[in-house]
Amino acid sequence: MKADICKFFIFSCILSAVKIHAQQLVEKYAIDSLTLFHKRIPVKNDSFNYLEITKDPESRRKKDLIFFLQGSDPSPLISEDDNGKFLLLPFDIKELSRDNIFIVISKPKIPVYQHFKDLDDHFKIDDQKILMSYFKYNTLQYLSDEVNLLTKIYAKDKRIRNIYVIGHSQGGRVVLHIHHKKIRKIAVLSVNLFGRYEESINRMRYEEISRQDSTVQKKIEQEYISYNKLVRRTRFSDTLDDLSLRSYKTFTIPGSFAELEKIKIPVLIAYGSNDIGVAFSNDMIRLRLTDKKNINFKVYPLLSHNFEKPSTANNEKANHWQQVFEETIAWLKK
Repeated sequence: MKADICKFFIFSCILSAVKIHAQQLVEKYAIDSLTLFHKRIPVKNDSFNYLEITKDPESRRKKDLIFFLQGSDPSPLISEDDNGKFLLLPFDIKELSRDNIFIVISKPKIPVYQHFKDLDDHFKIDDQKILMSYFKYNTLQYLSDEVNLLTKIYAKDKRIRNIYVIGHSQGGRVVLHIHHKKIRKIAVLSVNLFGRYEESINRMRYEEISRQDSTVQKKIEQEYISYNKLVRRTRFSDTLDDLSLRSYKTFTIPGSFAELEKIKIPVLIAYGSNDIGVAFSNDMIRLRLTDKKNINFKVYPLLSHNFEKPSTANNEKANHWQQVFEETIAWLKK
C-alpha cells in the first residue's frame, strides 16, 4: 500500500511539472465532418493519449471545452469497418461541435485506434497482455491526474471560453475526485453516489423481491463478506485477477458521496430510474442534499444504465443517449 501511495505521489509531481508544449500530435483524423487530433502527453517513461475533437479547427472563434469521461470498458476511441473509421461514442457530436471542443481521454494502455476485427463483439480489447497493463493503470488516482493535467493545460488555451466535465459510470466517479477550480460545472451520469458495492446489493435486492426468491439473501451476505475483505486488503499480485480487483477497489473504497458534499461548483446528477443499482441509492441521497443548492438531480424514467428503455416483444431497446447528452450540455451551458 505504501508503494502504491508513493507511486501516486511521484506521478502527481511529474504531472505538475509538465508544460503545455509537451503535447505531441500523433495523428489527425477526419471522421463524419469532424476533425480529431490524437494527442499524446509524455510523462517520464510513460504517456497518456487523448482526442481533441472539433469542427472548423482553424477558426479563431472561442468555444467551450467539454471533457467526456467514459465508463470502465477497455475499448479504443476510434475503430474501423468496411464503411470506414468511426468514433466509438454512444452519441453523435457533429452538431454539438459547432460551439464546443470535446476531449475524450483514451483508457490507460488501450490503443486510440483499433480495427473492429481485432476487438470482441462489444468493441472491447480482449488481449490479455494489454488488459494486464490497462488494469494496472486504471485507478481513480491515475485517471484523476490525467484530467487535472489537461484542465491545467486547456485553461491557458486562448481558444477556450469555459471548461465543463461530464462523466458516465466509472468516469462519473473520476469527475467527483478531480480538482474543480478551473471548471465551471460538472455532470455525473449513472453513478451510485455511495459506491459500487451499494450498487451491487441494490441489484441483488431487486432480484430477490421481483422474483420472490429468498435464496438471493445468501448472495447478498456474501457481498458484505467480499466488501469487508477488500477493505482490509492492501497487497495485490501482478495477475490479471488481482490487478482488476485492485483497480476496482480504487473506485469503490471510499465511496464518492463525501467528495460530492465538498464540491462548490454546480453539479448535475443524472440517472435512469431503471438503473436499479444506481436509482434506489441516489433517490435517497437526494433527500440528504436538499440544503446543497449547487447540486441538481435529473431522473430519466424507465431508462437503464446506458439510457436505454427495456426491449419489448415487438421492438428492440430504444436508446436515449443522444437526448440525455444534449440535455446535459444544455444544463451545463445555461
